[in-house]
Amino acid sequence: MPTLDRVKSMARELRNSLAAQGIHLPHSACLEIVARQFGCNDWNMLKASCDAKAELHISIVVEHGCEEEAAAFYHRAFGAVRGGAYMFEGEPISIDLQIGDTAMQVGGANPRRELQPHRGGPFFPKADGAVSTVFILEVANAEAALQRALDAGATLRGEIGLATDGRRGATVFDPFGHIWALRDKTPVRLRRAALPSKQNAPHCIAGGASGSLVQGQKPPTAAIP
Repeated sequence: MPTLDRVKSMARELRNSLAAQGIHLPHSACLEIVARQFGCNDWNMLKASCDAKAELHISIVVEHGCEEEAAAFYHRAFGAVRGGAYMFEGEPISIDLQIGDTAMQVGGANPRRELQPHRGGPFFPKADGAVSTVFILEVANAEAALQRALDAGATLRGEIGLATDGRRGATVFDPFGHIWALRDKTPVRLRRAALPSKQNAPHCIAGGASGSLVQGQKPPTAAIP
């Protein structure tokens, strides 16, 4: 189920698209149409479902003073859209971002807490991968997404490989030590099936550390972490 803001945005997009074709409906009518698309009897039922839904937001901790640099990187690498910023003495200490439907914040680690570990953090990574969380980003094309991330300043962690479900994936370190897994939304075999038969011939696919895959060979499981 999408967020309430996303549902309202879909209704606005529908209304604008219909208006461009000379069909004019009020916003409330478009909300009702969107509600039925999600299997609800009416807008009130969909709104109740959205209101009752818990939403997970993500806070990424970087070294104090790197907040702006991190926000700019996530925009270049992953298409993050910037929102507001929380300021302290004229400097940002936290910046709101959005990737797809996921809301996230980039915040600087509190220098005092860094000097007093007993206070429980949160701490920024002191080395690449010194984290307990991996951010998994599902994309239309993992290979293209990997190249975009590398061009933006990420460091390769795991070569592009093929999982048993047919989806390609790779992992990178962002410049602040966090691990990002880039994974295809759609299995390769399904994309191949949509291609003309001439382009649908079997071929080798790089399998990262496991080498290349040949026709008929079972692909390795591409464990993300």
